[in-house]
This record gives sequence, structure tokens and C-alpha cells, in this order.
Amino acid sequence: MASAGFDLIICQDPANLCWLTGFDGWSFYMPQAVLLHLDDAFPIWFGRAQDARAACVTTDLPDENIIGYSEPLVHHPLDHPFDELCPLVIDRGWARARIGVELDAHYYTARGHAHLVKGLPNSRIDDSRELVNWARLVKSDAELDHMRAAGRICSRTMRRAIDTIAPGVPQHQVIAETYSSQITALEGKHGDYTSMCPLIQVGDGTSTPHLTWSAEPLPDNTLIVMEIAGAHRHYHAPLTR
Repeated sequence: MASAGFDLIICQDPANLCWLTGFDGWSFYMPQAVLLHLDDAFPIWFGRAQDARAACVTTDLPDENIIGYSEPLVHHPLDHPFDELCPLVIDRGWARARIGVELDAHYYTARGHAHLVKGLPNSRIDDSRELVNWARLVKSDAELDHMRAAGRICSRTMRRAIDTIAPGVPQHQVIAETYSSQITALEGKHGDYTSMCPLIQVGDGTSTPHLTWSAEPLPDNTLIVMEIAGAHRHYHAPLTR
């Protein structure tokens, strides 16, 4: 952060929230963020009040670092949850901080950014350019173990899919077996939901890479392409065949 010129980073990428704090909740469809300051021992989780308990359950953050915003801000036509985030930043003494934000993160919206800039007029707010994402490339031994478990689940799942493929079998049946294998534990390691759904392309559909399934039965003689992943504790291993 220091070498990148930031005092504070505000993250909204769900994977970065999890990596920085351990937070694990299906709440990324609403504004939420993790704030990490150079001089603070713990990050701050900021999100919808009803999801704050998930931060208590899944992280080791002190209670004072788990901040829920007011429910009336949800889907408000004019106001935004960041209208409560900005005073939090100011109250912490960071009103003039050099702040990095994830401009290319899927869940960091243009509207949220506009409210952040308006509410922190004395801050310098710049793109953090995937700073946390790049840090995540360096894996610990524990993380590598999770990825290997994900890889074994993925390999088992692809074998299950291939064994299910036969003339007349509906595409959705292949995917049902895929989902079952993705979640079922292997060697004591359970599977997680993956960041993408299983993809299957059949016949002419193989001319494009990102089709999902239908109820159509598989033909007698054609090309089939599948792209899947295995995940364990959110660490992924993808595979295409």
C-alpha cells in the first residue's frame, strides 16, 4: 500500500473481502466493503446491518470494526450506503487520506463511487489497480492445500460428467451430476459453490464458449465441450474438456 501511494484501501471485490478478513456471506449483491488502513491493526468490515452478524461469525474482527449501515439505505432512490461510510472515514481521522478503490471490481458501482467522491472531498481517491488481487497471487502452504483439494474435486467431477454423457441423456442431467460431484466431499474435503456455473456446449454450440445447459437430449454423434471448476473453501481449480 505504501509503495502504491495509499494510506487506505476500500475493497468491494467479494474475494478480497474474504481474503482480507475471512468474511463469508452471500451478501455481495448489496454495497459492502472492507477498509484497510496502513496504521490500523485490523480492517473494518462495512455492510448491510442484517449481514453484520455474518462478519461476527466468519471473521476475527473486533466488534467495533464491524459496522452495519441503516436498512432504509437499501435501494434508496437518492441516498446510498456510502453516505454512512464517508462519515466513518472522516471520524477515523482519514479525511485527507490517499484512498485506493477497486474501480474494476464487479460490485463497485459508478453510483457508489460518485457518493464516495462527494462525501470525501478532501481525500485523493484513485484506482488501486487490483492491489489486493496481486497480493493474493502469493499463496501460503495452507492455500495451496486448498487448491489441490479443489483440483481433486474438479477432476472427479469431470470424470463424473464424462461418465454421464451418452446419447439421449438430457443436458441438464449431466449438469445435475456435475453439481452433485462439485459439492460432495472427497478425502474429507467438501466442495464449495464455484464462481461460475458448469458450462456445456453441444454440436454447433461448440462454436461459442459460454453456453449453459438445456433440456435437449444429447445426440448420437457430436462434439461436446464442458468447462467446470472445483472449489474448496473458495479456492478454485478450473478445467475444460
